[in-house]
Amino acid sequence: MYTYIRTSRRRVGRRLRIEACIRPCASRAIAFARVRGRSRARGLGTTVDARGGFQAMASTMGRRTTTVTRALGGAQGAFGVAVVASAWYAAMVVMTRTRTRSEVRVTGAGRSAAATAALDACAELLNRGYDAVSWLTNRHVSTILSSLLRRDLDVKYQREVVTMPDGGHATLDWPLSVDGDVEDEAFDSGVEGDACEIERRGPPYVNRVFDQSALVRRRLAAHQAGIAADAPVLVLMSGIAGGSHDKYLKHFLKRARARGFRCVAFNCRGTSESPLTTPQFYSASYTGDIRHVVSTLHERFPNAPLFAIGWSLGANILTNFLGEEGENAKLDGAAALCNPFDLNKCDTALESGFFGKIYSRAMASNMRKLFAPHENLFAGLPNYKPELVKAAKTVRDFDEAITRVTFGFPSVDAYYEYSGSKNRIADVRVPLMAVQALDDPIAVADSIPRKAIENNEHIILLETETGGHLAWEAGPEAPFGAPWPDAVVMRFFEALVDAKRETKFAPVASEVATPIDVGTSPAR
Repeated sequence: MYTYIRTSRRRVGRRLRIEACIRPCASRAIAFARVRGRSRARGLGTTVDARGGFQAMASTMGRRTTTVTRALGGAQGAFGVAVVASAWYAAMVVMTRTRTRSEVRVTGAGRSAAATAALDACAELLNRGYDAVSWLTNRHVSTILSSLLRRDLDVKYQREVVTMPDGGHATLDWPLSVDGDVEDEAFDSGVEGDACEIERRGPPYVNRVFDQSALVRRRLAAHQAGIAADAPVLVLMSGIAGGSHDKYLKHFLKRARARGFRCVAFNCRGTSESPLTTPQFYSASYTGDIRHVVSTLHERFPNAPLFAIGWSLGANILTNFLGEEGENAKLDGAAALCNPFDLNKCDTALESGFFGKIYSRAMASNMRKLFAPHENLFAGLPNYKPELVKAAKTVRDFDEAITRVTFGFPSVDAYYEYSGSKNRIADVRVPLMAVQALDDPIAVADSIPRKAIENNEHIILLETETGGHLAWEAGPEAPFGAPWPDAVVMRFFEALVDAKRETKFAPVASEVATPIDVGTSPAR
């Protein structure tokens, strides 16, 4: 039913004057909605920046314009939509453009040739400072809202299950498309899949299962045929209870993929729907799986530079691995973001305070959900008590019930003391960029081993005044796009790639330094 609203001539004139004032802002907001709608209809992604968030919400507004117009009447409905669109657009512009700037602290500065050259390449970005969105500078606000505001990219993966030496399994997720940029036919149903090419001998029944890993590798080889053999490989490691689905991971994956990197997300045992086939969960100090993955990728792509990036718990595991391996790490560079270097200090922060308990309970809830489908695997394990797992309310409770029991630690405090990467960061021998927020409520600033970092020529530490935990709503893409460190870390990796290629193709000194004497003959 249409509603007719009687309007006097004076009110009509006033309305027209108001429309004339707000029409530019309204048309711009609605234009964003239409552009976004057409892009989605074609299956094309749009650039991820501050405007991307406007477009996403404006598209919803645009889709409802007709309904509102019909409900309120043609002229009045359009006028109402214009007012709402204008107010919304003006508010979002003010909220995202108002910034609080601060300097980025650089510690260590890396005295090795590779680290120094990579840091010099990042100088332009670092000199701009850290321009946080002003209303997101509170550490709890930024930590909580970043997961809500940040755009969730549409990434399609091909999963590869990797068997570990002890019989356990982890997974590698290889991106086939990001925001619809490239679709792979492997997901289509029909008779064109690679499985149809596998020869099955004998009667119609199948008494031998073909090698699934070989099929996955063939599919990936076909999909990645256009990538150069020496294209740099990047392993991405998420935080606690995370995986390839995490927003921050997918944003960096998109950036690196666009820059020519061969990206793969590493999922720890039992995370991101990875199969858990042995009574062993992941831990902050267990590096066996990432060691096997790095070795596998190094053998698979022998001519390619190999890098890794980790967030939160993934950063701690990665740093532990680098310290344990030293010069044998088989990585050309790495980055660790929001690393909880000292787990005891970080645990103290989580156990004290209102928000600390909220974070701890949320993470423990996610860990219980990951563990629940596999609890029967742990039956009969010495000191395992299933009732403690079900009653675990905090991360500490879960680590007491499962992690320390699985890995044989006498107490959860002993597990935390041993597992912190502060114990091994001094032994890192590859270029490592560590990025921390001084107001991080989880990976607290007190846990950063600054003295060990200062004394290690291979490590560069960047610290921002604000940023929360895995938030960093600053830079041109904030608050809907990628976190602030992504551009700096990407520049760091690219500089290391350039340095390695220059070294690889540099002329050998003996070839250019030895003159050839053509005037005399050698004595016989």
